[in-house]
Parts: sequence; C-alpha cells; structure tokens
Amino acid sequence: MPDRVLITIDSLRWDVFDAADAPHLKSLGDWKQAWAQATYTFPAHMSAFVGKMPQTLDGADYTDPIAIRHDGERNRRAQDLWRLVNPESPRRARETLEGKTIVEGFARKGCVTIGTGAMSWFNPNTPPGAFLTDPFDRFAFFDGPDLASHRSAPRQADWLIEQLDATAGTDRFVFWNIGETHARFEYEGCPWQGERNPYGDRETCLARQRACLEFIDAHVARVLERSPDADLVIFADHGEALGEDGLWGHGFCCDAVMRVPMLVRLAS
Repeated sequence: MPDRVLITIDSLRWDVFDAADAPHLKSLGDWKQAWAQATYTFPAHMSAFVGKMPQTLDGADYTDPIAIRHDGERNRRAQDLWRLVNPESPRRARETLEGKTIVEGFARKGCVTIGTGAMSWFNPNTPPGAFLTDPFDRFAFFDGPDLASHRSAPRQADWLIEQLDATAGTDRFVFWNIGETHARFEYEGCPWQGERNPYGDRETCLARQRACLEFIDAHVARVLERSPDADLVIFADHGEALGEDGLWGHGFCCDAVMRVPMLVRLAS
C-alpha cells in the first residue's frame, strides 16, 4: 500500500500561496482554492482527523465530498478520500476507516502512524494536545521559548526523515503540521526573528508569510523524497485576515480566513 501523507501549512492564505515562489510544492500537482472547515487550528484538525478536509465546491472527487449536486434527475456527492465510519449517510470513499479518528483507523489497518506538530495545540502535555496526539504511534512536538515551535520545520523534517527511514517497508500514515506561516511569520534565522507581530502592516505581513512558505518548500521536498509515491494531501488549516474589513488574525469567519490552498495527489 502507498504511504498516506497529510501536511497542514498553518494559517496560509490562498493569495500568498498563489504568489509564492515555492517550486517543489507547486510541482506536486493540481492545487485548488478551497474553503476551510474551521477558523483556527484545533477544530480544523479535529475535522481533518475525522476525514473532513477543506472543500473546493467544484464537484470533484476527494476535494469536494460534501456538497450535493443536482442534475435534474439525481443528487450526486463526490467521493471521499479517507472516510471515517460515522453516523452520517454512507458515501463512496477511496478508503473507509474505523475508529475515533482516521489516525486510529489507519492504525487498525496496520499502518505505523507518525506525526509532528508545530502549533501549541499539538503540545501533548496539555489536554487538547494529548487528545490530538495520543493516537499516534510516534509523535513529536518541538517546543521552546519565544514561539520556537513556530520555527521548527527543519527540525521536524529531520525527525520525520529519521522515522521514515526507521519504518521503511511498512505501511504508514504520516502527518505534519507546519508553523512558520503562522503569525509572527518567522523562520529560523530570518532577518526579523524576534520582532513584534507585524499586524497593522499588511504588506509586511504578506511578504513575511510568503517568505516563510518559500523557506519551508525545500524542507517539504526533503521529507517527500522519502515517500515519493504516496496518497498526498496538503492544505492550510485556515487562512489569515490581514486588514480586510479592519480584521487581523484568525479564529473568526471571513473570506480571508476561510479561503485556503489545497492539493490532493493520489499514488500512481
């Protein structure tokens, strides 16, 4: 079976992704503009972990499994990618999983489950973090002072490569939450590291989030080299308001928070 790989790029706006010079990420396949399932990290990942990803609303399999289309004779739902057995009406899916989350579902199918998170919601020493991370066989949260976890992509990539090398030849589910694109929009060694959050300066925020995405591009490439033929899902868990209607940040509903980039690429 191919690896199943899920990567979330925290807080990344669609327009920032679209403008960025991220050659590896953009070479992976057909990226789409999608609508997030939630406005901040915890509920967005809870949704993903029960198989409900952002939606493209274009009727496509795997990226638009919920919206109902009506062609005059029948209702049609697109096919799910990873569907968790739940109280909803059954639908077609590439894989149907049993358990509390898809992590548990893949484990029941014999996969080694490997994950790493940057946001504090994934800190296993807190109750919410434990809830998200306990189902994994192997999980790493890279903590540290001054939001160092938000600048952890190189260390996360190193750790994931170690885990993938150690589990070569097994079926695997791999999850990676990347934090550099979250405010304060920093990567390790960037010229503005340690400066205040630039909320209030739209152009600086946009430029720094774009620079963070361009920085993590090569680190995603390093990890995916270890799993070149995987069922791959990458999306932003939510976006970020940067002055639209006077709003800054996320955790509330507005177009900039809900509009995100998404890629689904199936193993050949």
